[in-house]
Amino acid sequence: MKIHRLASLLMFLLAALLVVLPFAVAFAQKPVKTDVLPYFDRIPAPPTAFGPTLKRPAAFAELDKQLTQLAAGIGAGRTAEQTRDEQAQLNMGRQAQAAGVDKMSDQQKMPYMQQHGAGTPGYNAQAVQLAQQMQDPAFQARFAKMSDSEKAQFMQAQMAPAGSTQQRMVADPSFQAAQADFMQQMKNPVFRAAWEKKSEAEQDAYMQQLMRKHGLDEARMQAIGGNQRPTKLAPLVATPALEANSKMMEAFNAEMSGNAFTRVQRQLQTELETVKREEQAQPAADAREGQCAGQRKNYDQFRQFTKRRLDLYTKYLPQLGTAWTTQKTLVKNRVMPFQTELARIHYGDDIQRPEEKNFLSALAGGQQLMVGQVQQLASYSSAVYDLNQEYVDLKTAYDRPFKCEEAVCFPAYARVALPEGREVHISKVRPGDVVLGYDALTGKAVPTRVVRLDIHDEQKYPLVQLTIGAPLVYAGLETAPGRPYKPATELTVTPNHPVVTAEGQQLRADELRPSDNVLQLGSAAAVETTHLTDRQDAGTAPIVYNLRTETGNYFVGGVLVGSK
Repeated sequence: MKIHRLASLLMFLLAALLVVLPFAVAFAQKPVKTDVLPYFDRIPAPPTAFGPTLKRPAAFAELDKQLTQLAAGIGAGRTAEQTRDEQAQLNMGRQAQAAGVDKMSDQQKMPYMQQHGAGTPGYNAQAVQLAQQMQDPAFQARFAKMSDSEKAQFMQAQMAPAGSTQQRMVADPSFQAAQADFMQQMKNPVFRAAWEKKSEAEQDAYMQQLMRKHGLDEARMQAIGGNQRPTKLAPLVATPALEANSKMMEAFNAEMSGNAFTRVQRQLQTELETVKREEQAQPAADAREGQCAGQRKNYDQFRQFTKRRLDLYTKYLPQLGTAWTTQKTLVKNRVMPFQTELARIHYGDDIQRPEEKNFLSALAGGQQLMVGQVQQLASYSSAVYDLNQEYVDLKTAYDRPFKCEEAVCFPAYARVALPEGREVHISKVRPGDVVLGYDALTGKAVPTRVVRLDIHDEQKYPLVQLTIGAPLVYAGLETAPGRPYKPATELTVTPNHPVVTAEGQQLRADELRPSDNVLQLGSAAAVETTHLTDRQDAGTAPIVYNLRTETGNYFVGGVLVGSK
């Protein structure tokens, strides 16, 4: 390395080593020899049309598995040096823990590090000494009064090994003047922005010109370096990959607030939220069971807003597809330069210089970023398939024909079971009363509170009579071992009232089958299984009643019914 290169790098190299080395060890990772670009083309594209037959491609799961394995491989990758340094760090950590470093004061920790930390990767004796100085309040006060240029000179002098070329360089007045000039220029935002856009070669040329301006020419730098012949070093190879990685990260960071796809996605969600607010602002009609006019009004209102939602999904689907394709092309173009440079140095295998090997973790981080971009793009496409399911569910609800929910009730004389074993006519029950319900978890009858009583008297309500249990012909026989004959129960109810089965279903009274297991109260409030044996029309009733209970059920005529 030329001496002028040493001068231009000296202002940050030593400090960078102090910071980077420990982190490089702590988060040691190495790129894997895999081209990430083909994974972008394995992502299933979003659908172009919604429909009930559309299924999420199985390729999503397979791709996710591959990417997870790839990311794990990058995170677990280690060079021989990283493995060695990581083990050294772990050993140092165990020794420090055994020595009780966590309980030491800062003043005690410094001597410990000076004595035991020398063999630890990333250890810098000058940095430890400087940190010790920084704990002195008097030194802190002097340091705070220094100018930026003076602070830089002091830090460089402290960090440079005694008697080294670096130490002689930072002590040279010409170098100090050049450094002060450069730092002053960097305070100018225009200059700083222009500097960051320069290539490494342009920055190097500028630094040479600046140092010559202050009398630090090649001859002067040779004199500072002495007659020491520099060691022949392996070439630097990672710079193009690092620069490509930096540009890639900058591009993605600039996109944190959103990209082409997420902007369209947000627009869709905004319009859906608008529809939701407008729907919530619409007053709902009174539409209890049996009130068909109110139910019809609510049904029409629901279909109106559902149609608007369906139209929005249809409107935005092609926009989402176009935005996804645009984003895919953009992301591939962003990662391609880094992928190319990473492959050119054989994923870090070509790096020979020790100081460059510290950047392997940065290259691995760039590769992780590429994998993350594939995962993100896949999640965008997957989200559109999720929209398809939402669309299908809405369309199914939209296409469902109107059906008035008739009153589900009992005539006034229906007998409701009470916890103490009595029965009372349903017309006598009031909200707050306690009746007998059923706990499906325990399989036992339990007390339950009535939270509402519905009374319908707007029309004549059709009734059916269910015969539950064994007919009279089986009198004197055991219906099951140990269970003597029990007379059948006749239950009169509106055809649509739900009857609860042992499987937890609630079936309409007019759809109950003889094979369905109906629950019935037995002796000592035990709950037994029985079956439907007959169903007949039972005329009409001008007034019918229904209870709403905390358990969602209650017993009428000894049979468990729903409290819908």
